Amino acid sequence: MFCPRCGSDDEELVEGVCKSCFIEEAKIISIADDLKITVCAHCNSILNGIKWEDSELSEEELVSFTVMENLQSAEQVEDLEISVDILTVRGSNFECLVHAEGKLLGTLVVEEYKINVKILKNVCPDCSKFASGYFESVIQIRADNRFPTPEELQRVDEIVRNKLGNLSLKNRMAYVSDVAMLKEGVDYYIGSYKAAKKVAESIKDSLGGVMQESPRLVGRDKSRGKDLYRIWISLRMPDFQRGDFVEYEDHKAEVKGFDGKKIGLKDLDSCDSLSVMWRDYGKIKVIARKHDVKTTSVTSKTPTSIQILHPDSYQPVDIDINDEISRLMIGNNVKVLEVEGILYILSKDQD
Repeated sequence: MFCPRCGSDDEELVEGVCKSCFIEEAKIISIADDLKITVCAHCNSILNGIKWEDSELSEEELVSFTVMENLQSAEQVEDLEISVDILTVRGSNFECLVHAEGKLLGTLVVEEYKINVKILKNVCPDCSKFASGYFESVIQIRADNRFPTPEELQRVDEIVRNKLGNLSLKNRMAYVSDVAMLKEGVDYYIGSYKAAKKVAESIKDSLGGVMQESPRLVGRDKSRGKDLYRIWISLRMPDFQRGDFVEYEDHKAEVKGFDGKKIGLKDLDSCDSLSVMWRDYGKIKVIARKHDVKTTSVTSKTPTSIQILHPDSYQPVDIDINDEISRLMIGNNVKVLEVEGILYILSKDQD
């Protein structure tokens, strides 16, 4: 057997030619002379095929990465080392020198290529949606029979900003596209439904209330054959606030607090603590506000009752004693609440 190219018959043939001719003709790497990269002008994400991917690379790092991703190495090459040097930059064009070293059939081979990499600026779909005010969901902040207090609205706004700030690290659609102040409350227009759901849950955990979702058909994606919906998330805070008084089933109670799961009450008669889940919120009726609480004093005490003065009429009123008020002494100031003609001692007034 002899090499058909050089006529040598003293070497083993590799792919039909001798080793020397094979090494001379072979390339340890192959790469196109011109490469293009599409980058979002707003968020620097990269278009990979038909999919946009996040990127934190600088332009120089991106060029080198693209070169490495687009080169192919020969099957027989071993100990391959590649370096990419940027020679010149003209606008969005990067002229690069690719240096390759590797062993081919035991022989060191060195190759160099000059290639041009062009960065194309475009706008990814997420940034395009953001610029156009696109939103997938609306969080509606409401309160039963009242307008949310300034303190509640401030807390809501803090939660929205902080939560979206954290979510945006992984979801570019986690943004507020608009805020609308209405006579009923406040609406937040959120780019991502998933983000809006998490934000609304955080608000509910902090301020309580009842949350409901209402999808609305807004169009149809013809390419995928699917209906397009926007989700309205309504968070309705309760009519009462901490310190108000309510009636629940057979209990008249003070609202001690609430979170996203339950409402904490304190029975006015027994002073026992009660927990009511938000699903039973409709069974709660407001009977007095915290500003209805008045102050009076203890005038008499027996083993079974405590006598106080009515805060308005100044007439003596006897109240059955319980553990909560058993330590009250004659002359102590106390906070009281009158509901349906009945006075309840709430606590000793802290002078």
